[in-house]
Amino acid sequence: MIFSRKSDYGLRALMYLADRRARGPVTLSEIAEKLMIPKAFLSKILQQLARKGVVRSLKGPSGGFVLAVEPEEVTLQEILTEIDGPTRVFECFATESDCTLYGDCLMREVFGEVEDQIGKVLERYTLADFGLKDKTAGTPAKA
Repeated sequence: MIFSRKSDYGLRALMYLADRRARGPVTLSEIAEKLMIPKAFLSKILQQLARKGVVRSLKGPSGGFVLAVEPEEVTLQEILTEIDGPTRVFECFATESDCTLYGDCLMREVFGEVEDQIGKVLERYTLADFGLKDKTAGTPAKA
């Protein structure tokens, strides 16, 4: 519906990096393999997030990707906006120039409110709210 596969993959990769933060850099191959994300697509997503300062890419034999922000300081709304741009229920709601019926649109007010509410919910959650857990024991995963 609203969120792309790119957002899904990017968000899951950031959660993975947040969970493994204490271990240092995580290779692209490890993230791709563990999360079952196509490596080339993941590479493009992480490069985009690196340009935005959300992750940092470290070169060399012990290099990889690390989270460049504190998990509790970045909201899901910020992450999804960095990856895909503003949340839109309908693309034509973006600006008046995107729709010839903008001024007379009967749906804009209602679905504008839907977009606002989605944004408010996503603003309430940060990466820290999604610490990975050991699924068998229900306790936080060991570092």
